[in-house]
Amino acid sequence: MFRLGLLNPNTDMRHTEAMAAVARSVLPEGSEVLAASPERGPASIESAADATVAAAEMIALLRGTPPQDAYLVACFGDPGLDAAREVTDAPVVGIGEAAYRAACLVAARFGVVTTLPRGIPAIEEGARRYGVADRLVAVEALEIPVSEQGGAHPETTEAIVAAAQRLAARRAEAIVLACGGMADVAAAVQDRAGVPVCDGVAFGALLAHALWRSGLRTSKVGTYARPEPIPYRGMAPFTEMPE
Repeated sequence: MFRLGLLNPNTDMRHTEAMAAVARSVLPEGSEVLAASPERGPASIESAADATVAAAEMIALLRGTPPQDAYLVACFGDPGLDAAREVTDAPVVGIGEAAYRAACLVAARFGVVTTLPRGIPAIEEGARRYGVADRLVAVEALEIPVSEQGGAHPETTEAIVAAAQRLAARRAEAIVLACGGMADVAAAVQDRAGVPVCDGVAFGALLAHALWRSGLRTSKVGTYARPEPIPYRGMAPFTEMPE
């Protein structure tokens, strides 16, 4: 039986539960999804400051939950992804990286639909970091925050569809949804966009399962080795993690 830890770095349990439902819908029967959000921190992540706070809280959440077979960092910016890979040897997948990989497997060029315009530089930097910047056609910002994404906001879904259609008109061959809160409307958007729509929650959950099923673990040699045994003040060091 496969056990996936879905870690939403923000504190919006509505989105956490919606993303967990998406993950359960694609994983093999019998899989378990433990979905969790930090008890404190930003309700949504819209800035670098939000992401920094959320990443630290997510790592604390990871160390406080029962060990899982694999983990999914359920925020498109992948906050804390490298740190999470350091503190566990289970596979850890970020939904941002997963969405980019999915797009590159089904199309030569893709566009991105995101929330606020201020996030565009971070998305462009993420595309460079993952080596896919030369395949990015453009980024369309909705000017709608993370908190107003998902199936509970049909007017936002209409805006996503319109943005996806504009990107397709610019020769984007696939669309990446740059927010975990959009995961539960990905299929509805794809039905009307005319091109594949890539959601990192669904594909990321399946990537995590594939890594586990293949017997692959996070390397503990070099980059993702466990943190050095440095003393911490007022908290346990990250070397003290459950196995």
